[in-house]
Formats: sequence, C-alpha cells, structure tokens
Amino acid sequence: MTGFVGKVALVTGGGSGIGLATARLLEQFGATVWTADLKGATLALDVTDDAAWRDMMNAILDRSDALDILVNAAGISRNSDEDHGVSAAALDDWRRIFAVNVEGTFLGCQAAMRAMGRRGGAIVNISSTTALAPTAALAAYGASKAAVLQLTKSVAAACAIDHLPIRCNAVLPGMADTAMTSAMPSTYREKWVAQIPAGRFADSTEIADAIAFLASDRASYINGAGLVVDGGLLSRPIVS
Repeated sequence: MTGFVGKVALVTGGGSGIGLATARLLEQFGATVWTADLKGATLALDVTDDAAWRDMMNAILDRSDALDILVNAAGISRNSDEDHGVSAAALDDWRRIFAVNVEGTFLGCQAAMRAMGRRGGAIVNISSTTALAPTAALAAYGASKAAVLQLTKSVAAACAIDHLPIRCNAVLPGMADTAMTSAMPSTYREKWVAQIPAGRFADSTEIADAIAFLASDRASYINGAGLVVDGGLLSRPIVS
C-alpha cells in the first residue's frame, strides 16, 4: 500500500493488540507513527482525559507540524470479572466501558478535527460486530461499540458540513487474537470459533490491514462507513 510516506499518524491503544499491529503496519508503509496508551507506547495517554488529549496533540504538532491520520484503537471489554449481561452488569463497569470506548473515541475525534483542520486527514475508529448483533454476556461492550459506529457517521457528517476534508470511518472486527480475547475460557472460545466460517479468530494484522486501507488515499471516496472484518461471523448465529 502506498501513499503513507511523509504522513503523520497517531494510534491510540498502540501498546498492544490491534493498535500495535496497526502502528507497525503504518510505519512499515512509510508513515511517521505516534502511539498512545496507558503503557507500552511512545506517549502515555488516558483517552478519557480531555486535557491530556490537548497536551498530547500539542506535543505531536510541535514535533511533527501536522496530523494526517488518527486511529482510535483504545478500548476495553470488561472492567472486572463480573458478568456484563444486561441484568448483571455493574453500573460502575458500564460507565468505565463507555468512558474508554465512547468518550475516548469522541475526544480523539475532536482533537483530530482541530489538528487536521482544512488540511484534512483520515480518522479510523474501532467499532465491533457486537455493534450490529447482540452478545448477551457483553451488553456494555456491544452498546459502546454501537455508539462508536454512530459517532463515526456523525463525525463524517460534521466534517462535511464544516467543509473539512476529513474522512471518518470505522472498522468492525469480529473475534481477533488480542490480549482482550486471550482471557476467554477455552470452552467459550471454542463456541465462537464454531460460529466463524473462517474457522479461526483473526490475527491482529488482518484487522490492521483494513484500518490501513481506510486511512489510505485508496479509500478517498469512503466516508462515514463501517467495514466489517469478521471471517463471515455475522452470517451465522451469535454466541450469547
């Protein structure tokens, strides 16, 4: 994939998983990449902290003079070992999941819109197939990722209304091999694999490929869209 040489990218959640895979791929394609995470990244960032976003973006612009790509990959599924089904989810856990997944993405989009301005750029948010199909044990996560998908469309529309050449799209991964899914009990994981026509979880690099495509000039006419990357999962029933 070409067109990344000379571009500056920021990837949140870049310390592991899909974020790390995306950062490495964009760097491989020639972009200057900044990663942000609570740990293990080039920049420390709590994505729920508005002031921290502003400080970090100012630091990036001071060093790189521009921001061309933002990938909002930071996210959490569970904040405890408690059940996150509708009847059992703890309110504190629900709020924490929404704070990271939704508010963190919202703040990132705001910061990127200010930084990119009329120069333009591309924002890629990470939603999930749980935004489209129910997972009874992950109600908070699914609801948060549905909000991310809707936010993506709203950001794309807002940029168009303000005549900002900024595209905003979302990738909706199915099950991928990450630290988040590695904690699954083996029996639960097997149930998921049985529902995936591809017969396996995705490698994080396969999700990164889709993210890089939406961030690239090859996706120049794609805006406000959600790209499902799930090995065919949504063509089968979803495990509860």
